Amino acid sequence: SIERGTRKQNNHSSRVLSPATVIEVVDGDTVKTDANETLRLLHVNTPEKGEKCYQEAKDRLKELVENKTIWLERDMQDEDKYPRKLRYVFLSENKNQQNYEGFVNLMMVREGYASLLMIEPNMKYQKVFERAINDASQEEGCLWGSKSAYFGCFSIETFHYDAEGNDCENANDEYVMLKNSCDDINMHGWTIKDNARHVYEFEEFTAKQGAISTLHSGSGANNETSLFWNANMKCPSIWNNDHDSLFLRDADDNLVLQHIY
Repeated sequence: SIERGTRKQNNHSSRVLSPATVIEVVDGDTVKTDANETLRLLHVNTPEKGEKCYQEAKDRLKELVENKTIWLERDMQDEDKYPRKLRYVFLSENKNQQNYEGFVNLMMVREGYASLLMIEPNMKYQKVFERAINDASQEEGCLWGSKSAYFGCFSIETFHYDAEGNDCENANDEYVMLKNSCDDINMHGWTIKDNARHVYEFEEFTAKQGAISTLHSGSGANNETSLFWNANMKCPSIWNNDHDSLFLRDADDNLVLQHIY
């Protein structure tokens, strides 16, 4: 779980960009360059292989950047733990920070190929991306065109994503409360995911009309109103304390609810 910290913003008047040539698109958010580097697009989270919209996202990124010269900008972090370079990608040497033309990361989100993944301290374009994901959710891009017949049935009553004290030791104080406003729904095979691809799969569970169901991140025995992630992890905490996304999908992997905070 990511602890709260002071957000740092890059307030330079112009972007500092460096060129690279893409030799391979790995998937919808990762590419390889002629400098033998792997780049991970900041703020972009596309489906993994086997998931809905994986191929569409990869094909769109290939169309945009493969075998082309791109321009790269870094934020506070240079690379992730894998290690991959973390970069904003532009199609031209666009140094004006108020101009988002050719901003590939933003295009992937706005066109509905990617969900939003923001992790501090890389927050330079936070507001721009938040507006883009809100706009995208109203459109019929790949991720948003696959809405479930149950889309709109669920709302979040409470999202307690910051547990009291140590998150790892108090994971059951990390929970989300969902209210079903439709008829009774059999949720067998439904899933809840976060940005880090932790997945909770519902087993035999029925969301009653008008009822509130609580999903705790820790361990326990499920009942008619309370569910437990019961993940076999050293630290069972799921939700980041500052920025994360919740995706609720039905048994056919169609989107029922997305919540970003």
